Amino acid sequence: MFYRSMFSCGLHRMLSLSPLMKIIVLTVFSIDLHAQDELTKLMYDISNGPQHYYSPDAYSYFTGKGFSLPVQKSRDDAVKCFKAVIAMAEMGGKAKEALTVLLTAYPQAVHVTEILNVHYSGEGTFEDWVQTYVAGEKNKFILSSPFLEYKAMSPCEPFILSTPEVTRLNGEPVTIPTKDLVNISVTHTVYFGAYALTAITGEQFGIDREKWQQWWKGGVATATAAPARSALERLRSGQLFSDIILHGTYRMFLSTGDELTGRVEAKSDTSLIVETTDGKAYTFRPSIITKYEYLEPPKRSLSPSRNDVNADSMPFSFDELRDRKIGGRQLEVRINSGMVFRGTLKEIDSQEIKLQVGSSTIPITREVVIDIRIVPPPPKTAPHVRQRETAPVHLDTVVVRGTGTDEGEKPKKDSIYVGTITGHDADFLVIAISGAGEKRIPRNRILRVVKKSTASYEAIIKRYAEPLFCPDDMFLVDLPPGKPGRPFFKVCVDRYEYPNVKGAHPRINVSYDDALSLCHKRGKRLCTAEEWKWACGGIEGYTYPYGWNLEKGKCNVDGSRTPEPSGSRHNCVSKFGGYDMVGNVFEWVTGPKKQPSFMGGPYSKCQTLTEGVGGSAKPQSGFRCCKGN
Repeated sequence: MFYRSMFSCGLHRMLSLSPLMKIIVLTVFSIDLHAQDELTKLMYDISNGPQHYYSPDAYSYFTGKGFSLPVQKSRDDAVKCFKAVIAMAEMGGKAKEALTVLLTAYPQAVHVTEILNVHYSGEGTFEDWVQTYVAGEKNKFILSSPFLEYKAMSPCEPFILSTPEVTRLNGEPVTIPTKDLVNISVTHTVYFGAYALTAITGEQFGIDREKWQQWWKGGVATATAAPARSALERLRSGQLFSDIILHGTYRMFLSTGDELTGRVEAKSDTSLIVETTDGKAYTFRPSIITKYEYLEPPKRSLSPSRNDVNADSMPFSFDELRDRKIGGRQLEVRINSGMVFRGTLKEIDSQEIKLQVGSSTIPITREVVIDIRIVPPPPKTAPHVRQRETAPVHLDTVVVRGTGTDEGEKPKKDSIYVGTITGHDADFLVIAISGAGEKRIPRNRILRVVKKSTASYEAIIKRYAEPLFCPDDMFLVDLPPGKPGRPFFKVCVDRYEYPNVKGAHPRINVSYDDALSLCHKRGKRLCTAEEWKWACGGIEGYTYPYGWNLEKGKCNVDGSRTPEPSGSRHNCVSKFGGYDMVGNVFEWVTGPKKQPSFMGGPYSKCQTLTEGVGGSAKPQSGFRCCKGN
């Protein structure tokens, strides 16, 4: 595979060598690898990596459907390959010598996410309903990809193809819109090679490998190139030029190989003026920008004057807070999951911010932060005037697509509702509007939701901040806030299946109500599905307690076997410390809709959830207990 990284002039010569000579040449070239330049090392990593790589979830999904997939290269080789592609893309035109390698290897990565037990309400088109889920899964995939971190994945967004497959719960494909419960699986394919080729050459052939190869062979005229895009649309990196903020500070990467850091002083459709940190002004066309990094928002004062009364309510960057002193002021930090944290700034560095919330310190990583605001102090009043105490009001905004036409036969404008979101499900969102009661809005008409109310989030934060101590027969599951796609909570979980004694046979043939009662008698409660899932998969969210891939023999996963004494298999333990969470017996949990459900048991994964209709006892139904604040 390594010979692909050699330049084309040497490639044909090497292919004509005998097998023995090929080995000698490869050995000599490998020994001299450390003396080569950076580009050659990147070319080696790409050639040594996989052409197609499947995440553990994708590999399990497709093999389970009967597909024959090639033997996977190691994850380390895959990650090196993808990082090398990203590095080449950032080099721009300087990496043109690597085009042969990129066209030959054309590395791709595949991941699968699943949404289970959802139903189509019949409102709006079936295709739009499915695409709503696809868009959400694609965003979550980019934020918490199993391949690379968010910063590296984000520029690849235009080169990620997310394809849905909808099936009924019985496994039958859905060919017509249905109101039945269905499962939606979304296959995300990342065309890393196409992203690098676009960034290096400036050509626009998208993910079509055949068009790229025709272009390389000189048949550009026969390849249907994408139409020229306005500078107001996507740059080569997939970013939008229209998103550049006037007076913001950026690092600009140009197709000439230059790199500028400075403040945007002027912007139009045809030019951009940037004043660099050394005081020089540069004017250039937007079309030569390959990508940019947003460093700081427009400057403002942290100590507002009388003429700058709204300065505190404006968002601030990490660097602004780090470089200036703000004393003991309260901060409001909003992260990309929609949650809002309020507390006193304790510490901030280049990677994370630490807030003092109650008696606990909560770390929040930089990459998930949407904005940071200073909470304004309450207004001062004269000593003799007693002001009515009121809680601060933070209202939510919902933008709804207009339907039908007005009296002039023109499409109705979009509607905006301002109030407090009081509930939601898969089909509707409920918002309470002052003086107008509650408004129930179908999700297929919602264009945008801006959530600012914090009451429910504050309750979760306060509960997390409370200390929690677990007895010796339980283990602590502590998921701190800050990682996208993951909840945060603390809970104590039984180490073993009930009666929670190592070496004892787990109790079976237990109903859901009996499990609730037995946990209650011990001063505990039944675990929720979410608590159980993370207790099993660990902070990484593993598929199995011990890792991503099934290893037969580690757990009692054979359904033909009888349940074994708790802790018999010392390798069947989660990262947090829970034994037999996969295999052995099925365990009762409380599902997301408060319904009796099963997790664990033979043939299951940490994320497998099965509804236990009626909650009646089953031959192998057991449980374990939880305890929290």
